[in-house]
Amino acid sequence: MTRKLERILIAIDDTPSSAAAIDQGLALAAGEGAEVVFVNVVSIVGEQFVRGEGKPERVPDRAQTEVLIDACEKAEELRVPCTTELLIGYPAAQIVALADDLDVDLVVVGSRHLSGVKRFLLGSTSRALIGGSTRPLLVVPEPAPVPALI
Repeated sequence: MTRKLERILIAIDDTPSSAAAIDQGLALAAGEGAEVVFVNVVSIVGEQFVRGEGKPERVPDRAQTEVLIDACEKAEELRVPCTTELLIGYPAAQIVALADDLDVDLVVVGSRHLSGVKRFLLGSTSRALIGGSTRPLLVVPEPAPVPALI
């Protein structure tokens, strides 16, 4: 038996992989008649080493970022109902906490395919979510660069 998607959480930032996640998440939502929650997490350096309470750290008064506004405009074009959340903290932990708090059916996140030193220094939210979330997760790869024509 296939479970119908009713609420999809799409984690976004200002990267090309995030744009791909928005496109894929909205396509799924439009096809399923699901609502979307866009989340943008403002990272705090070192927060991943502090044990949290498992609750999303929301910015008060429904603050918006440009990426959240742009994502909602795309959703409105497709007639997909959406809401936004701006959170503060370690992105993976905040996304997991919000997904649980909202009881979402699917989490969608982009992947930049970092390796080696870059992954160590910048971290990998998608990799941390794979190991830390109990919710179904769709990891959308960053689009391949288009080769220049000579």
